[in-house]
This record gives sequence, structure tokens and C-alpha cells, in this order.
Amino acid sequence: MKNIKYLIPFITFLFIFSCEKDNNIPLNQQQIDGESGNPFLDNFGNTSTARFIGTVVNEDGNPISGVTITIGTSVAITDFNGVFSIENAQVYEKFAYIKASKTGFIDGSRALVPTDGVNQVKIMLLDLDVLTTITSGQAISVGLPNGTSVNFAGEYQTENGFPYQGNVDVVLKHLNPDNETMDLQMPGALIAENSDGDLRVLETYGMIAVELIGQNGENLNIAEGTVAEISIPVPTNATNPPATIPLWYFDEQYGYWVEEGFATLDGNKYVGEVTHFSFWNCDAPFATVQFCVTLVDENGNPLPNTYIQLQRDAIGWSSSSGGYTNQNGQDCGLVPLNETLTLTVPDYGCVNNDFIETIGPFSTDANITITVSNSNAETTNLTGVFNDCSGNPATNGYIQLFYNNATSIVPITDGQLDIVIDYCDTDTNFSAQFFDLANGQSTDAVSGNFTMPTTDLGTQMSCVDLVDSDADGVLDFNEDLNGNNNLDDDDTDQDGTPDYLDTDDDGDGVNTIDEDYDNDGNPMNEDSDGDQIPDYLDPLDVLIYGSEVSGTGCSPNIEYDFDVIIANAYSQLINNTYSFYLTEADAWADVNPLSNPFIDDGTTQTIFVKATNTISNQSDVADVYLYEAYIDSDNDGLTDCEELTGVYSGISNCNPNGNITDPNNPDSDGDGVDDCTESLNGTDPNDPLDF
Repeated sequence: MKNIKYLIPFITFLFIFSCEKDNNIPLNQQQIDGESGNPFLDNFGNTSTARFIGTVVNEDGNPISGVTITIGTSVAITDFNGVFSIENAQVYEKFAYIKASKTGFIDGSRALVPTDGVNQVKIMLLDLDVLTTITSGQAISVGLPNGTSVNFAGEYQTENGFPYQGNVDVVLKHLNPDNETMDLQMPGALIAENSDGDLRVLETYGMIAVELIGQNGENLNIAEGTVAEISIPVPTNATNPPATIPLWYFDEQYGYWVEEGFATLDGNKYVGEVTHFSFWNCDAPFATVQFCVTLVDENGNPLPNTYIQLQRDAIGWSSSSGGYTNQNGQDCGLVPLNETLTLTVPDYGCVNNDFIETIGPFSTDANITITVSNSNAETTNLTGVFNDCSGNPATNGYIQLFYNNATSIVPITDGQLDIVIDYCDTDTNFSAQFFDLANGQSTDAVSGNFTMPTTDLGTQMSCVDLVDSDADGVLDFNEDLNGNNNLDDDDTDQDGTPDYLDTDDDGDGVNTIDEDYDNDGNPMNEDSDGDQIPDYLDPLDVLIYGSEVSGTGCSPNIEYDFDVIIANAYSQLINNTYSFYLTEADAWADVNPLSNPFIDDGTTQTIFVKATNTISNQSDVADVYLYEAYIDSDNDGLTDCEELTGVYSGISNCNPNGNITDPNNPDSDGDGVDDCTESLNGTDPNDPLDF
């Protein structure tokens, strides 16, 4: 559902907060981030430890490896599935702040209330795409096509507060509540400190993220004492937005939103002024109650790892948010006070087969149990035993389970798998693979069909080494291209270095890790030219071929339109730009490009096209053979151009001998003898008496 996102509710696991400050002694912040003395942290209770497992994906939903995850003082790196695991992380009793960072992305984060057991999170990192480059000292407006914009005054400073002069790369992202992935994109959770220092929960009308980068890669901000005007489009679902709304910025140090200023509704956008940049958010705070729901199947078994959506119905609103149940089938959070809610379990059992139930309203804290059922859904008890390569129970790993057109991560803490899975009775296929994070190994993938009442995966040992010897983003076992379990005889570029030790597998001068163009940490899924060969194994990541094309008009004025050539000859190719040259040398040197259209007198037989891949930036050159269109529209034996010019083409059976005739009439003079016959016999094809 694409609706306005509200609150913290149902951001994975037990998101319960007290709206009254308590007297708990706060966790020594020095243990978490080197800072202390933040009274707002008193809301979150004492120090605690918890275990976390999660997935980090890019904007396309693909996993990102090599992401640095920080929780308190604990640090982990995502594996090639984008998964991380941290045991015994220092957190607050009622608040855990998970940070994710990797070069090429805007820093992301998630906030939640930790529970006993394993806490699961999912974070989507936004690409650090430079929208435009501006120059200091100039006031300028930068915007997106949807109306999101920032008006800069032109003064900037470094992180240390020093004035900055020079070029500024601007990254601007709009986080739209209409987008169903916004919950994954936004930082932290929708909890906030208002201007009075009180804890609030928020309902968002839209966010922006702004990054300013100096010409040497330094992080910048607008100068102290200056302001920038921001404009954020109102979501389409907000049919009755308020005239003014508070503005909130995300405190990246502590992990929550802070009220600062306000925005005014101007047409279909909120407009306000800000004094610095991180994430900014247009939100309305409102009253809530604490709410927990437990999902069980028809046999009373809890449904873990199940996604839940709650939709709030009110005048002018259609708000929703979601999260995942824990191992006990429970999810908790804050919901609107005295509001009727629609609870949805999307794709329960079968894709596009949702379970829906109306709940509420709630005037006090509530804890309910809901039995989820569907006529096409079945459940099975999925079991299995997973050991490390020494035969000991695996204690820090996960099952990657694919079924129902989706992938889920199931944590393994004691070598045992025993959970209830809902599946579609018409699609029982699944595949599963265990990954041992402690030892960097995995099992082989297991495929099968779910069965009732139990599906047993048996006992699996993780003995496949997840090693990347050359640190090129491709695991060693994936570099065994011929599948003979011998890594030393796979050498794509034949340079004497096996692929698993070669940082440039295809020898194209671009290291394999640098051919990971979507920054997901996996070069294996890149094929920028669409030739079915991954870029890291393809020495030429651009596809072009020779072609034959005809022009329009007749010698000495034949016109060749390059746009038509591209559309007709190269429409099946992807990610290319094209330029045309008279000589091959000019094409390779990128000099003297031909203007479009190219007018030829009929003497040029070949020109050259240069294709450049917009993703890999590699280029290749091919021949383009030119010819005059020898069309005989009236089928009289003379080409159209011969009839229009009277000049013999050298290919037809008849020489027009200088006579201009009608290319659409085989007998121009109507004497009963066609134009070609008259030209062969020397009579005048335009004289009805000469035949």
C-alpha cells in the first residue's frame, strides 16, 4: 500500500515508548558515541545488550556487501548477501540505533526497541548521486522534476566551520510517503524531540536528504548564519494537509528527529527555511497508545518473520506503516489514539492474497492476538540442523530462504531451525542455504517442496569457504567458472594469474571491484551492454556492430539522418550513446564528428559510428556502409532517382539518358510503352507520339 507513513509503529520488533520521561539512569553515552550529558536519552532506560541481524539493500532492492554497521561500540561488515550479525551490542533498554555506511551511498540507519532473542532490521541505502555542481558565492536553486528544491544563498563551510570557496557537488533526494519503500529509506524511526524537549511520535508528509561535497571530497554545509529555503512536495494521499507544519531534522549522532522551525503550505508543496543540512522532515506529532499484536495460524502456532501493515482511517488520511513479527509472532509499537485500524498481512500464503482484519479503536494500551488464515494458504513446520564444518552446532548464522517470489533471512543461534512458514498451496517450491558468519562458510543450497505438517531440511554442514582471496567482490568458489573444483585453471584473460587471485579478471584495465557499477558489492550481476557476459569477465563492455543504411534523396544530395540510423540499426542495444565520423581514426580520437544530418554527394561509401557505454564508459567503433536507396516505386525498371534526375545509376536495366519521368507512373506519356522500354529504344518517354 502506498500511503502516508505514520509514527514508529511496527518498525521491526517491540517499538514501545513512554510519552512521559522516567527516572531511569541513562546509558553512559560515552560507551556509545563518546558523548554524554544528553537528558533526552533518559527516555530510553538503562544499559542493555542485544543481538541483531539485518540486511542492507540499495534503491533497487539488491543486497549491498561491504557496508559498515555500527551499534554502540560494536562494528560488523555486511556479507555478499548484504547480511550482518552483531552479538551483545550495547544499547538502551528501549532504544537501539543501528548505523550503516558505505562509500557511494548516503549514510543510513534504523532505530528500534530491542527484544530478547534476535532483533531483525532492514535498511535501504540511497545512492550518493550528484544532481549538479554549483559554485560558492552564487545564489542558486537546485531541484528535482517532482518539485523538490533547495534555494542556496551561496555561502558554505567545512565540517570544522572554516569558510569554503570552490565547486560544490549537490546530492538531493526526496523521500516520498507515497513510496512503499520509504520506511526502509528513512533514517532512524519517526520518534522525535520537540522544541520543549519532550518525546513525540510523528506522521510524515515527506522528507529530503541533502549532501554537499567539496571539490576535494570534503563534507560541507551551508555557512553559519545563513539559511536555505527547501520545498517538499505534498504526498498525493494527503488530501487535507495542514497550512503549517513543524520541520524536524535527523540527529545523526543520537538517532532521532529534532524539531526546528516550520514549513508553510504553498500550492502542493511545503516551503520552509533551514540553517544546516542532514535529513529534513515535514511531520505532525500526535497522541498514541502502546499496542502489541501476536499473529498465530489456525493451529495456534506463532507466525514469526511475518510482515504486518497497519492503516489508519481518518478524514483526509490513509496512513500506514509496517514491520516484522519476532520469533514469538509478536510486533509492538505506537498506534493512533481512538482510531480504527486496518491490519494487513500482505501476500499471506500466495502472492497478492492479503489477509485483512479491522481492529480498534484503542483508548488505552492494548495487547491482542489475531488468527491469520487464507483459503489458499498452508503452513508447515520448517525444521533443520545446521553445523559448522567441525560438526558443532552453528551459533552465528542465518538461513537465506527463497519462496513465494521473495527472499527472507532466518537467524540461527543454536544450530536449530524450527519455525512455522506460510506458503501457497499452488506454489510449494523453495530453496534454502545456510551461511555461517562465525567461520565464513556456507552449506550448499537445498531445493524442495513444502509439505504438511513438517518440512525437514535434515542436517547440513557449512563447509563451503566464503573466501575472496583477491578482494575483488567475487567469492573464490564463484571464480571456479568451469566447475571442476580447481580454482587454478580458471584464467579469463589468460595472463597467467587465476581469476581468484586476479584483481582484473578480464584484463580490460578496470579492476573487477570497480565494475560493480550499482555499488551493491557484487560485480557478478553487472552486464551493462546486455551481451549476457558479466562486465567483470567481459574485456569490452560495449556492444556495437557494422550496419548498412540508405539515405533519402538522390545524388548529389543524399541525406543520412543519424537518429534514424540509430533507431533502425541499433535499437536493440542498451546504455549506449553514439557519434559518427568520416574516418576510423577520427572516431577513435573523438575529433571532427559529422553533423546531423550528413549530406553526401554519393561518393562516400563508409562512415564510422562510435558507441560509448554510459555505465562502463568503454567505447568501440564499427563501420556504417552507405548506399543510395534504389527504389523503383512504379516497377518500370528505372529507379526513382533515375527518373527524377535522368542520371543512370549503373545498377538498373535501363539508362534514362537524361530524361526526367514520373517515378510513380510506369508510362509517363501514356503512349502504351513503359518508360524503361522507351529509354532502351531511344524514344522519348515524355512524348506520346514518339514510341
